[in-house]
Amino acid sequence: MKFQMNFTTSYDDVIRFTSAEDLHRFYTEHGCDGLELMPLPYSTAEAPDVYLPPKKCPLIVPGMVTGIHCCCVGDWVNQDRKELIRHYRKDLDYAMRVGAEYVVFHVVQVDDEEGFTYQRKHTDREVIDAAAAFINELLEGQEYSFWFLMENLWWPGLTFLEPEDTRALISQVHYGKKGFMLDTGHYLHTDLDLQTQEEAVEALHRMLDKQEDMIPYIKGLHLQQSLTGDYVKEWLQMPHELPENPTERFCKVYEHIFRIDKHEPFTAAGVKGLVERIAPMYVTYEYITRSREELAEYLERGRIE
Repeated sequence: MKFQMNFTTSYDDVIRFTSAEDLHRFYTEHGCDGLELMPLPYSTAEAPDVYLPPKKCPLIVPGMVTGIHCCCVGDWVNQDRKELIRHYRKDLDYAMRVGAEYVVFHVVQVDDEEGFTYQRKHTDREVIDAAAAFINELLEGQEYSFWFLMENLWWPGLTFLEPEDTRALISQVHYGKKGFMLDTGHYLHTDLDLQTQEEAVEALHRMLDKQEDMIPYIKGLHLQQSLTGDYVKEWLQMPHELPENPTERFCKVYEHIFRIDKHEPFTAAGVKGLVERIAPMYVTYEYITRSREELAEYLERGRIE
């Protein structure tokens, strides 16, 4: 079992570290073997508005990256297929270049309106079927060697709520090294009544009980939690309008998402037993933090000994 820290090549993350050595020292001191990296455009303190390819980031050197988290598109079903293939293969080729052992791909379809209203426009199975067809097109004929791990969200797609949907996805994808990246926090957002981390652990065990045959396919965990059901319930009691301005809309949507999906340490006593039951190959402490100091605090609080 390998432990990762999530990281991106964006300015907000890169600015926290002075060198590759500094970054390596930091994550090893906090119990991690490597990085799960999202290859976002890279920029420097000297020119924060100049965006460079992620391969230009000097903090990332050989041996650091265990996994690549694709820069996933949430609202994709009606987008140009060739452009989507180009977008994702850019990340997959980068994964091969840095020697990543796995990549992460969101199985979801959600537009801004759905995110605001929770009124679904597709069923989970519709999205799963469409995503499986796209994944097959994306991967077939390519000489990739990494694990392709499909991640759950709480929007239409892979949610782990219905075992038959989970089985349908894994059976339809042709790629040999296929599996799931179970995001614990994302699963918790499917139950708005959860109040404590102990209840959260129990909910995850109940989900696994219903589809024990799928546990061997869970090759990775995004280990995090946020119990924000009360916020969502309150949100849904009020009418909300999306701004017309694209920039304002983007900010409004992501402010809302980050209030739901906070990515905080999962510290309940039962977490270690949950991880041991699943026995994944990879565990990523996937946090959203405001500073290097807060990241260090989160890594220590959530660390599995």
